[in-house]
Amino acid sequence: MILLSSPRTIFNAGMLFHLIIATVAVISILLLKGLNFFSFQSLANLTTSLLIGAGIGLCFQICYRSISQRFSWTSKMDSHLAVHFEGMVIGEIFFLALISSISEELLFRALIQPYLGLWLTSLLFGLAHWTGKRELLVWPFLAFFAGLMLGGLSEQPAIGVTGATSAHFIINFLGLWHLSKARKNSALKTFSSDENPIPDPTSLREIEDR
Repeated sequence: MILLSSPRTIFNAGMLFHLIIATVAVISILLLKGLNFFSFQSLANLTTSLLIGAGIGLCFQICYRSISQRFSWTSKMDSHLAVHFEGMVIGEIFFLALISSISEELLFRALIQPYLGLWLTSLLFGLAHWTGKRELLVWPFLAFFAGLMLGGLSEQPAIGVTGATSAHFIINFLGLWHLSKARKNSALKTFSSDENPIPDPTSLREIEDR
């Protein structure tokens, strides 16, 4: 994975890249498993799967945010990523999170995992997030553990790949939204902490009396 320079460039490249992945994954699944793979038992089951996945994705993101504030290696990673995603608008965040979660779940969980198993597929998922940058060294490890979680969800009959995709979408959407605002919020905190404190009126009176 190569990080590009601007949010718009990242959005366009990301949409194209993941659209290609999704196309390859869908064609491969159709050839190997047939059209029945994309069918679902009922609307109620589909809705339940999506809601469970979304809830798990939300819990995962909340846990990560609480952890990232306590460890320097996660905060440094977020700060480095924020440089590239700052300024991305909500529509871009939504569609990039949607296409990336669908394409990656179809490729890794629906296509690869049934053949390679949970652990090896999660390892490949982690390696797919390798950038070669020292600041992002922890990213593949986090992706590996996220892959284990998503892969585990996809193997649950009540959740499946649909629920794993829903969880992945929530994780990506909230993560991208946070990164798009991270530097702005950091700048506001820095500005607030750097402001000159308001002098104590009592101290001013003592100075005037002198």
